[in-house]
Amino acid sequence: MDGYSDSAYRRVCKTVNPKIVTYTEFTSADGIHHNASRVLTKLRFHPDEQPVIAQIFGKNTETFIKAAKICEELGFSGIDLNMGCPAKNVVQSEHGVALRKNHDLAFRLIESVARNTNLPVSVKTRLGWCDSSDLIPFCTGAENAGANMICIHARTYTEPYQVAPQFEPVYEMKRHVSIPVVGNGGINSLQQGHDILHNLDGFLIGQATFGNPWVFSEQSSPTLKNKLDLIFKHAEWMIDDKGEKKGTQEIRKHLLAYVKGYPQAKAIRSELCHVQSLENIKEILLRFSENIDT
Repeated sequence: MDGYSDSAYRRVCKTVNPKIVTYTEFTSADGIHHNASRVLTKLRFHPDEQPVIAQIFGKNTETFIKAAKICEELGFSGIDLNMGCPAKNVVQSEHGVALRKNHDLAFRLIESVARNTNLPVSVKTRLGWCDSSDLIPFCTGAENAGANMICIHARTYTEPYQVAPQFEPVYEMKRHVSIPVVGNGGINSLQQGHDILHNLDGFLIGQATFGNPWVFSEQSSPTLKNKLDLIFKHAEWMIDDKGEKKGTQEIRKHLLAYVKGYPQAKAIRSELCHVQSLENIKEILLRFSENIDT
């Protein structure tokens, strides 16, 4: 999740549930290939995050091969090829889900990575462009090209989020491949994830983690006061990774998500939007939590 699943956030989620597997942010293979420092910082990870998978995107076999080799050298546990992102700028560049309209290129990209790394290679995609009619041929082709796992977001490109996820085509596709298949889309709890499994091998939780990494917990959600230690750790890790100025800027959206839904949260939104230090964050949230019972 670009802009969210950086190292600090992954450490937070792993603290809640050490058994989960995490993914890096959506990262450009072209950027990795050209050694852009800003891009490579997205691939930093802490040993506590393992197993962690590098998610890359692009449409060029040469840069995919170079990026895969760098990911292997960095010590990742796997490489995920994103062929499902529906963002307009990504699709206009013929990346992400646009590759569903060019199976031959998609399969060449998968094969280029699979043949040039010892790491397992997964493919993340969607049901299809406007329907799921090509889901089975795409996934069987991906398996033949060397994919070791496939993750399906159970919505199409044309209806990326507005409709409920449709898992029936995913269950049917699973019967046609021998590799693991993971479901994704609209999953808001561990229980809901287990409920949609059927013949699948696992599930991913994405946006439901925003402000609530406790979604990975097998226990009931803690009170706000009991959440504070981990929230403060999140801010500390973010600042350690990115420096105080950038770290406090980037933690702001997380802080707003952490307090969303609590009574009187609106009163401190403007303060959280302008935090300048870890001490500032602690002072605001400790003061706020004194007035919150849950």
